[in-house]
Amino acid sequence: MHFSQWPSTHIASRKNSPRELFVSAGGLLLLGSLPTLLASVLSSAFVFGGVLWPRSVLTLVEAVNITTTVLQLLWLARLLSARRRAVRLPHRVFLILAFSTVGILAVGGLLRHPDGPFLHEYPVRAVLLAWLCYELYRWHGIPLSAPAAGSRAVRWEATWQMTQTVFSYCGIGGLSTFMAVLALRSFGPQWLPVMRTSQLTALGGFSATDMMFFALAWTVVLEGSVIGATAILLCAARRPSWQIYGIVAAVEIIFHSYFGVPALFMGVYAVLCTKFYIRDSRFQILPLLAGHAIFDTVGLLVSSCSLPEKICLGAALSIVVSAGECWLAVKTGRRAKFFMRPRLPHFTLPFRTVRPPADIPAADRSMTGSEIS
Repeated sequence: MHFSQWPSTHIASRKNSPRELFVSAGGLLLLGSLPTLLASVLSSAFVFGGVLWPRSVLTLVEAVNITTTVLQLLWLARLLSARRRAVRLPHRVFLILAFSTVGILAVGGLLRHPDGPFLHEYPVRAVLLAWLCYELYRWHGIPLSAPAAGSRAVRWEATWQMTQTVFSYCGIGGLSTFMAVLALRSFGPQWLPVMRTSQLTALGGFSATDMMFFALAWTVVLEGSVIGATAILLCAARRPSWQIYGIVAAVEIIFHSYFGVPALFMGVYAVLCTKFYIRDSRFQILPLLAGHAIFDTVGLLVSSCSLPEKICLGAALSIVVSAGECWLAVKTGRRAKFFMRPRLPHFTLPFRTVRPPADIPAADRSMTGSEIS
């Protein structure tokens, strides 16, 4: 459902004016991604260019981390106070306690570590960013899912199909990026900036277990907010499509700048997911987050495994997904589809059917001569 098809009461609202929607998109993009963007640029310049940054630059990054976190908390508090009349007293007490806990953990963690948050603090920042996105959706009256249609199993089946589509788009972006890394390592010039180590080493030498339990939630929420919230708010603000795709692709490329030049291929993933999200997924945030989370989890699980272990994990994943497909098939009354066969968009050429020639009347047949005498 496109934004132009929403009820007129939402479009006519003052808080849904194109200007305020654009400000919300820009503010969320800056507050959510600016620290990560700065860290990616600085680390990439050090790895590929050997740039040694002075202490003043690191102090600036530290100030940006603290400032963006505090501004997120203030913005969230403003959005919560704006709807305090619609919240019952017990729920209001719970929101106050939850907000206080998240605020103390987020700001306290940043102040305790001057070089920025450690891995175990990323789940707190993920909760804060996801909560802020949710409150912005509520404030602007943006639906997080399509109107209920059909049975619960039918809705689950549609959500699962969209999750598989997002998973496939993540696979397209990741596979093309790693193929570019391997190609440039083998055939490209040595001076070209290309990741020469494993991905986990390029991210800071963390183990797959640490990344899965601490940084995975932050990564999924951060990239989900970039693709989802930014695309939705800019689309609602009626910005041109090229601008939406360009902003999301640029941010995703900078996020993955540790790949070097192959990071440009992450723009393919960003464009595909953005197009699917604002046109085909009816603004459902769950498939976007779930597809990305499944892809990153599978990638982390197989990153440090041998080839036989990867085959076993792939077989186990196939069995689980196939069992889910069969269960949905029974519930929805359809035939089970082949494993990981999402409903990707396809293009068909229009054609016009040609009517068969009508039979020649008997009178005309009598006048028709044969060429054989």
